[in-house]
Parts: sequence; structure tokens; C-alpha cells
Amino acid sequence: MKKGYLFAIVLIATTTIFTRFTGLSQVPPHLSNDEISIAYDAYSISKTLRDEHNDFLPISFQSHGTYKAPLTIYLASIPTFLLGNSEYSVRLPSAILGSLSVFLLGFLVYELSKNKNLALITSSLLAISPWHIYTSRMVLESNVALFFVIGGLYLFFYARSRNKTSIIIVSFLFFVLSMYAYHTEWGLTPLLIGVLFYLYRKELYGKKAFFIGLLLFFLLITPLFRNYLNNRGTYARANTQLLFRDPGLEKRLTSYPNDYLTKSQILLESSLGSYSSYINLGYLFFDGLSLLPKTNPFQVGLFLAPLLPSFIFGFFRLKKYFKKNANFIYLWVIFSPLVPTLTTGGANSVRNLASVAPYLVVTAVGFLETFLAVRERKVLRTIYATIILTSFIYFSAIYFYHFPKENGENFQYGYKQISLYIKPRYNLYNKIVVDPKFGETYLFDGVPHLYIPYFTYLDPTYLQRRTKDVPCGHCFAKYEIRSIHWESEKIQTKYLYIVPYSNRPPDNIEKQLSMLNEIHLPNQKPAFRIYEKIQ
Repeated sequence: MKKGYLFAIVLIATTTIFTRFTGLSQVPPHLSNDEISIAYDAYSISKTLRDEHNDFLPISFQSHGTYKAPLTIYLASIPTFLLGNSEYSVRLPSAILGSLSVFLLGFLVYELSKNKNLALITSSLLAISPWHIYTSRMVLESNVALFFVIGGLYLFFYARSRNKTSIIIVSFLFFVLSMYAYHTEWGLTPLLIGVLFYLYRKELYGKKAFFIGLLLFFLLITPLFRNYLNNRGTYARANTQLLFRDPGLEKRLTSYPNDYLTKSQILLESSLGSYSSYINLGYLFFDGLSLLPKTNPFQVGLFLAPLLPSFIFGFFRLKKYFKKNANFIYLWVIFSPLVPTLTTGGANSVRNLASVAPYLVVTAVGFLETFLAVRERKVLRTIYATIILTSFIYFSAIYFYHFPKENGENFQYGYKQISLYIKPRYNLYNKIVVDPKFGETYLFDGVPHLYIPYFTYLDPTYLQRRTKDVPCGHCFAKYEIRSIHWESEKIQTKYLYIVPYSNRPPDNIEKQLSMLNEIHLPNQKPAFRIYEKIQ
């Protein structure tokens, strides 16, 4: 291997490891609402083989009124069992698979193009992609699914170019795992398989391994859909996130009860509008990541802004590098945002993470073509590379410094700190009452019933046997997770009261209480207070 290529690989690996693992427990600043759901179920599975709701090794995990795909939770249970309960242990599988995706995408590009330079550039761009760095450092099902989608595609094209048909079967196993990892892939993965069959049907017709793999694929995903049909009530909230269930759209459709042509036009208009939000260049390159509060002008895009010209230029030069495989890249780009398009809530970078791979393949082509066009003008090449490096440094400063300081509340920061305060004092109290609201305006519903048992290592069987939706709220062990209304609250000795700062007691009641601790957000704003009755 030439020294230049070896140096590039080492540089990519170093950058990938640094951006995915440095300060993994501190950035993001706290486990998010979705992360703690995965973390707690991983802990519960690692101890009892049952989830939060006492289901034995489930295929779908109930979470905040909806459900989660199983693979990420089962993967997270391994480091949780080995390393204990922490942000690092539960985020570790996502960081590892995100890092491996950097190289897998390069391998895939090489199989499609046989161009080492293009493969290295693609991996390099994914290594410094704000979108992929952000998602690789969180417990996100979409990041795990992306690894298996890229892996499945790589193995398919590897087997195709080397005539190793048995590996095609392995590629279908990767495709299956992608569907067990995230629900976007329920639509995307079959679409990609259909694209592969359509584009390469002539050579696949005579290969039994492809049809064996296809049969295996359908057999192995059958439990997913059986589970869906048997537990449709669990999926109710997810179904409301479909685009045609949007209240505004439903109202427009009901205005034309029997006019199916108009209804079709409305649906088409809404779908195209949703699709366009996902491919909006401003969203992709300037403000889509939303690392800072919306009013802050110093936002960053999903990709580094200086790569925008390369992204546009790359579309026109794909056939030069991919020849017979260019149509696959085009269709991959077109289909990747299709499934997220059919959901409500506007462009969502998590649901649409699958698009990061084809978009960066196109960008890598444009980047390489730009450098080749100015190969004799080292000054221009240096300027362009410097601009990209500066943009990456800017993103890094925003992400690693400003983002954790400004987003503590969005990540329910404070519940871990509360847990660490409770753990050594648990036996001192008869009851621990936790108000689940949080935020400056006492508006948002938190999930302390997951954070506190997770970080205090409470026996999972307590939560599995808990009572819900009764006057005491979530009741388990010594905990009562419920709203605290100070005027009607009977203050008792040997009770610990934990409330958001926005629900601190009025003066006449605070005289009865002793404030034991105050939890602050990373930006030093007060978040929670912990009280007990003065004896």
C-alpha cells in the first residue's frame, strides 16, 4: 500500500475515533428522553431478560406511549452488563457502529467505482460530517440501522463483483438487521432491495443465492409484522405520526368527502411539500442540525456548508465514476428521504439519517472533480481545503462547547444528578416524591421513573411491578412520581421532595422545609431543588 493511502486511512481513523468517542458521556450533556428509554430497557434486559413493562425478550419495546425497535436495546444491554449504567456504556454501541460505517461506506464506494481516491474522500467526508457525528454519539436506532444498510449494500456489491454468491445471503442478513434496528428501514430496506433487483435483474435471475437470500429475508422479518398486527394498540402513537394523520391535512381532506381527485391532489401536494423540506439545501447545509436555540443565528447544517458546491457538482459527474452503477446512486438518493417524507413534524434529521450516505457519495464525486479541475493550482486547492477545515473547526466548537451548555434542559439534564444524590441516602427516607414536570415554565413532562432507577441501579423488578395512573402516579419501591401541588400537599417527615425550580414551594410552605440541594443546568440556571421537612 502506498504511504499516501496509508496516511489517509490513519488520518480518517484518528478523526473518526476522536469525533465519536471524545467526551462521549458529556456531549450530549445528558441522556435524552429517547436515550434513557433504551438505556433502562437495556439495563432491565441485562438483569432479568424482561423490559420495563415485564415483557420477556420482546420484539418491540413500549416507550412513552409508542414503541422502539429491538436491536439497539439488545446491543446496548451488552456494555451495560459489562460496564454498568452510564451514558458511556449505553452510547458505546452507536459510537462503534457509527465509526465502522465511515469505513464501510468507503468500501462500498470502492466496490461501485473501483476508485481508491473516491472511496477515501467519501470516508473522510463521513468522518467529519456534523450529521453523522451528532447521531453516532447518541443512542439512536437510526444510526444502528444505517450501519446495517451500508453493510448489506457493501456485501451485495462485493459478492456481485467477485462472483461470490454465498455472500449475497449474508448481505440479506444485514438487511434484516436494519429492519430490526429502526422503523424507517421497514420501508427503505425493501425499496433498496427492489432497486437492486430491478437494476441487476439480468445477472441475478440465474443466481439461486439471491433468491435464497430473498426468501430468508422475508422469513426473518415475519416476526416484526406479526408483532405489529398483534400489538397494534402499542403502535397507536406511531400511527398518528403518519403524514395523512396530520390534523391540518385531515381537516382539508374531510372538506371534500366524495371528491377523490381533489383528495389525491391534496395528498400529493402535502407529500411533495414534505419531500422538498428534506432536500432543502438551506436545511442540509446551513441550519438543519439545530444545535443551538432557534433564535441563535450561529447554527450549523447537516453537512459542512463549503461542501454545497461539491454536492451540486457531483450530480453531474456521477456517471464518470460509477458507470453502470450510477443509476443505483441516483435512485438511492431519491428513495432515502421517501419514508420520512410520509411522517408529520417537518424535516427530521433522525428519521432521515439514511440519506447521509448517498448524499455524501454524491458530494465526494463533486469534491474529487473540483480538486482535479484545479490540480495545477495548488493555491486554490489549499484555499478550498482550508475553508472546509475552518468550517469543521467551527462545527466542533459549536458542538463540543456551546451545544452541551445550551441544551441541558432539552436533554432533561438534572435527573442523573438527582439520582446520584438519592443513591447514598435512599435508606434515610420512607418516601421519595418526585414531580415529573421540568423546565422554566413547569410545562414539560419528564421521565424520572426511568432516569432514577437506571442511575441508582434499582432492582428492575420494582419497576416491572409498579402501579401506574393512580393517585400516587408511578409508584414503585419508595418512589412516588407525581405532580406536587404545594397548597394541598401534606408535608411529612422522612419524605424527600424533588421538584423543578419552577415549582419551588411558596414562602409559607418553604418555612416547613429544608432545602438540601439545588441542581443547576450546564449554563448555571437552576433546574431542580431537593427538600425535606424540618424536624
